[in-house]
Amino acid sequence: MSVRTDPWPVYYRDILRVKDPDHYVGIVTLWTERDVVKRYLDEAEAEYNVVGNLYSAAGINHVMRNIFANPAIRYLVLWGADMSLSGTSLLRLKKAGVDGDYKITGDSGEIERAIPKAAIDEFRRKVEVVDLRGKPASEMVKVVKGLPKKEPFAKKPRLFPPEKVTVTTWPSEQTGFRVEAKTVAQTWLRLLNVIHKYGRIKKTRYSSSNELKEVFNMVAVISSEDPDDIYFPDYLPFTKKDLQVYYPEILTARRIKGTAYNYGARMRNYRDKINQVEEVKKLLKRRPDSKKMLIILPDPADDWARADKGDTPCLTQVVGGVQDSKFWMTAHFRSHDMVHAWALNAFALRKLQKEIADAGGYPMGKLAIISHSAHIYADDFKWVEDVLKKWYKKELKHPKAHRFEPDQRGNWLIKIEKDEKGRQIIKAQLFTSNMKTMLWEAEGTRAMDIYYEIADWDLVGLTSQAAYLGEELAKAEMAIKLGIDYEQDKPLKTSNN
Repeated sequence: MSVRTDPWPVYYRDILRVKDPDHYVGIVTLWTERDVVKRYLDEAEAEYNVVGNLYSAAGINHVMRNIFANPAIRYLVLWGADMSLSGTSLLRLKKAGVDGDYKITGDSGEIERAIPKAAIDEFRRKVEVVDLRGKPASEMVKVVKGLPKKEPFAKKPRLFPPEKVTVTTWPSEQTGFRVEAKTVAQTWLRLLNVIHKYGRIKKTRYSSSNELKEVFNMVAVISSEDPDDIYFPDYLPFTKKDLQVYYPEILTARRIKGTAYNYGARMRNYRDKINQVEEVKKLLKRRPDSKKMLIILPDPADDWARADKGDTPCLTQVVGGVQDSKFWMTAHFRSHDMVHAWALNAFALRKLQKEIADAGGYPMGKLAIISHSAHIYADDFKWVEDVLKKWYKKELKHPKAHRFEPDQRGNWLIKIEKDEKGRQIIKAQLFTSNMKTMLWEAEGTRAMDIYYEIADWDLVGLTSQAAYLGEELAKAEMAIKLGIDYEQDKPLKTSNN
């Protein structure tokens, strides 16, 4: 007799591979392709309930939800490439549970409060996790076939729906957003803020509610992160150990059997022939002014054949170039999970940038990451909202924050002078950052006339600089009207103050 909800699975029904929904064994494939594992099992005529991936610790929430909706599952066989340590997070949950803040004990992962602690403990007692990571596929199949049958751990299914989040989207330009900060972590907070506010709701197979928030062409710039001494605050959704485990995905040519692709393998052993990273290093030494320092990852013949069947590289190309005797780098992603993937990618890419720059004898310039589909999955909406509330304003006050840095397009001098007719006018002058060379000048009697001209010529790079100029130009106009002195960066002095 079935003890599951109908239909089941409740979550990720379109991407899980179900054979017998009343069976007692589920297989968690981590980053290894689920269809590869399904093929191993089916060829050996193994019986099982369901096969599915676990890309991040956040996915454990829906593993548990699906199991409570189908308590026939008594075993989870853990096998595959644990590239983000999501398997480790599951094992830590099984061993030690969660703390008072619902964080997995000894781990960066969190369990949602919509799942009661009593249910979490029941999952830990009733569902056995069989850790076969690193074992050959043949052993995994043998274990699945040999596990003794267990009866369902409950007589009725239970549902723990995710907490409802009010989703709003502010009006915006929809494409071409830009954020910049000194470090990966602070850049990440800024881009989360943009997508949280301006992302458009879109359908997806990869969240429990089949929704995500997306902006197109998110440009994120990291200006000065030292890859050998990274800024690593508590709000990042992974540990330093997780990051160390991830680095080889970019920095080596490793290939993990069963995964659809590995970034490092595509960059450093493309079609088993070309180490593109080494070719870029050679070109950097040979012709530092070249615009051909390109690393490509897609393989059209292979990836288009897999477009509807499996995963294809999210990172599509890496481009480098020299300016001002520094090596600058840009990475392009076709699709980007901004919560669970972006910061890991950024830290690793910054190390790749240093590797190439060092080979050519150059210091690093900035790293830019362009994400065509920059998105937050619905399962992470509440988490992102909480992180921004707790950390965003606090981080702006941090010494590494970008808030008080000057606009890189130059510095402004605002003053009041008399024209040839003896009238008082406002003068706005743009200088290089060292104030030695004047680049541009405008004058007029109204602040708005000058500001329009500044905007028309695109002379401001930061919104903070634009706000500052608006304030100073308005003060100068007011000083002329009141017949009082004006001095930049100082309050107006009237007879009453």
